[in-house]
Amino acid sequence: MNRRHTPYTKFKAFLNEKGVKQSEVAKLLGKSNSALNQNLNGTGGDFSLSEVRTICIKYKISADEYFLNPQVSNSKLHTA
Repeated sequence: MNRRHTPYTKFKAFLNEKGVKQSEVAKLLGKSNSALNQNLNGTGGDFSLSEVRTICIKYKISADEYFLNPQVSNSKLHTA
């Protein structure tokens, strides 16, 4: 099973710019620093919807801007 996904470089840059430590985000989500690092770098499992929601509420950011693949967020849904 391939657990890789696109790294969240924009969110990592946001954390760095705001001076937020990854350990703070890990604690917020109730996970280890290692697990969070794997989420951020695309080497482990992806964030759950609940985790994305928690992060967006805490840091007042948009899931579309920081977590969604631009190809997915910009595509239109086609219905039959």
